[in-house]
Amino acid sequence: MSTGTLPDQSVGIRSADDIRDALRLLSCPSGKPRRKGAQAAYRWALKPSATPPVGMDPAPADPTLRVMAQERLALALARDPGLDRQHRRYARGVAQALGWVLGYSPDRP
Repeated sequence: MSTGTLPDQSVGIRSADDIRDALRLLSCPSGKPRRKGAQAAYRWALKPSATPPVGMDPAPADPTLRVMAQERLALALARDPGLDRQHRRYARGVAQALGWVLGYSPDRP
C-alpha cells in the first residue's frame, strides 16, 4: 500500500467503491462548506495517509477507529459556538460523511 490509498476493502460498513461513488456524486463544484467537508472526509477515508479533514490524526492502527475519532472530533467542532458558521458547517459535512461511512446513518450527505 505504498500510495496510501484504501484498497478495495471496507471502512466502517462501506466499501471503497461505495465511498468513491459518494465522492463522485459530490464532485460538482460548490462553495458550500458542508459539501466541502463531506468531500474532504470521503477523500481522507479513501486515502488515510493524507491529512485528516479536521484536527490532528490520533493514528490508531485500525482504519475504522481512525474514522470514528475524526467523526467524533468533527461533531464536537460542528457544535462549538466559538467557531464561525462556515467552520461549523464544514465540520458538520465531515461528521455526516464519516457517520455514513461508519453506518451511523443510512443517508449519504
